[in-house]
Amino acid sequence: IKNVRKQIHFNEYYRIQQEIDEDVDIGKILTRIEKYQAAVDFNRRNYEKVLLNITRYPQLKCLSHDVPYTYARSLFVAFQASLQNSDAGNDPPHHYLEEAE
Repeated sequence: IKNVRKQIHFNEYYRIQQEIDEDVDIGKILTRIEKYQAAVDFNRRNYEKVLLNITRYPQLKCLSHDVPYTYARSLFVAFQASLQNSDAGNDPPHHYLEEAE
């Protein structure tokens, strides 16, 4: 029974890790195709998913660099894009920079 529990735990960890990796790729694609708000929201949820699961699966710390970087990058790129559009009377979302830090 102990080995079965370990295998179930490993399978669950592996599933979560794959899901997070795929979500990082999706977040990068959303940023590349200039769907900035969708990218920010998607990457925020992925970051929160890592934070929620890292206590249960400490092995997820290996993702603790790529996920926040992808999230911060999407915030920064969205801010840069809004600066270019700010000539039209829209204020850039400065809170994105604060959140990215």
